[in-house]
Amino acid sequence: MKIFDSLFDLAQRIGEPLLRFAMGLVLLWIAALKFVDPAPVRGMLEASLPIFASNAFVYSLGVLEILAALLLFAGLWVRYVGLALLLLFGGTLTIFLVAPAITYGSHSFPILSLAGQFLLKDTVLAAAAINLVAMDSARARARSAPLMKARTAIQA
Repeated sequence: MKIFDSLFDLAQRIGEPLLRFAMGLVLLWIAALKFVDPAPVRGMLEASLPIFASNAFVYSLGVLEILAALLLFAGLWVRYVGLALLLLFGGTLTIFLVAPAITYGSHSFPILSLAGQFLLKDTVLAAAAINLVAMDSARARARSAPLMKARTAIQA
C-alpha cells in the first residue's frame, strides 16, 4: 500500500535524528536534576556502589551527560556517544544485581519498587544507545564505501 510505504519512508528519514534529539533531551533533563539536587543519585549509589557515592562523582556524571547531549544534538561522534551511553546505562542497571533491596524493596521478583521501576527504563535507553551506534556506523560505512572502491580501483 502506497500510504504505508510513505509512512515507512518518513520513519526511515526521521528515525535517527528524532532518536538523537530524544536521547539528548533525556540526558539534559537527567543531568540538570543532578545539579539541582545530587542527593537522590548519591543515595542510590551509597546503597549500591558506595565507592562512587559523592557529589563530585554525581556532578561529573552530569557534566558528561550534558556533553553527550550536546554531541547528539549536533550529530557529532554519535556512535562513540552511543557506546559511552551504553556504559552509563549498563552501570545503572548493575544496581539490579548489587542492590536488590533498592530495586525490589520489601518485595521480590517480579514486583519492583518505585526506584526499580525508575531504573528499569535504562534497559530501553541502553537499547536506544545501541541503535544510535548501529545507525551511525551504517551511515559511516555507506559514506566510506565509494572511497574504498576508489582506493581499490587505484591500487588495481
